[in-house]
Amino acid sequence: MTMMRRFFPCAILGLALHAGGCQPAPPPAVARPLLVEFEQRPWDGDRAAGRELLTDHYRIYTTVTRPEVLQYLPGFLEAAHANYRALTGLGPAPPARRMPVYMMGSRAEWAALTRSVVGSQWGVYSSIEAGGYCHRGVGVFWDIGGISSMSIAAHEGLHQFLYHRLADRLPMWAEEGLAASAEGYQLDGLTVRFTPGRNPARFSDLRRGLVNDWWIPLEKLLAMDAGDALQGARTERAVVYYGQLWALVHLLRSDPAYADGFARLLADAEAGSLHQALRVPADRLKQLRRHGRRYNRTVSASLFRHYVTDDLDGFERQYRAFARTLARLG
Repeated sequence: MTMMRRFFPCAILGLALHAGGCQPAPPPAVARPLLVEFEQRPWDGDRAAGRELLTDHYRIYTTVTRPEVLQYLPGFLEAAHANYRALTGLGPAPPARRMPVYMMGSRAEWAALTRSVVGSQWGVYSSIEAGGYCHRGVGVFWDIGGISSMSIAAHEGLHQFLYHRLADRLPMWAEEGLAASAEGYQLDGLTVRFTPGRNPARFSDLRRGLVNDWWIPLEKLLAMDAGDALQGARTERAVVYYGQLWALVHLLRSDPAYADGFARLLADAEAGSLHQALRVPADRLKQLRRHGRRYNRTVSASLFRHYVTDDLDGFERQYRAFARTLARLG
């Protein structure tokens, strides 16, 4: 779950914010249709009533009445799903149960639904001010207007995708970095192009962190999660965490020295073989996964050393230089 995000209007999402220099140019973004065929029927839920929209990969429950949301949300989610596969390099999955997504028409409806979805954890989720979350593979959102609802759905949808696809859990530096990479997109008529390397919100977060000397050292960053970023930090400083992870995953995916290792991390997580990289019994890792924060703090640095590099000092120098170039400060 990510509980601190800011998004920019569609008009600026097309800005070319990728860095120059030796960084390879990103591949052309694939234009995907916003209008797709979907099945529609009435939905009468426990907490609200609306419509159920069925696509190839999603079962969408919504009380939204805005025509543009009803018309374009199914196609946007399907396009986002294709982008998740491109980001992760994971192949097509065998037919499975459609992933559940709730898009409520108001925050009050969202709050009522959230109480039934998360139960005793309501206190954690009640502070969310914009958009929604993913909880155990279920996306729960409300329509906040404009395109921001779609941006949040794209980020949280990556968490949902990984929940349903991976046998093992990724460390949060990889998962949150991929989710931040899933946010950027451009609308062009009735098509959408996802642009992982062009994300104005995360560009701004990264640049602010560097300018204000709020850089989070790599060793600390690898062990962090969203809760660590938010604890005791002002909003403008907390979001540096996401900006840095966006830059980190951008580096890992674009640099040939690291891309193969990052791809192997994802493939091994899908296969459920991370215990081999960690040299622990599979049952022990499975038990540890039940304790989210402890799992992340235990495995994050070890998995980075195994799949990326064990030279953390040398990598951090390269990473910080890359981040400064990406933020147009180099």
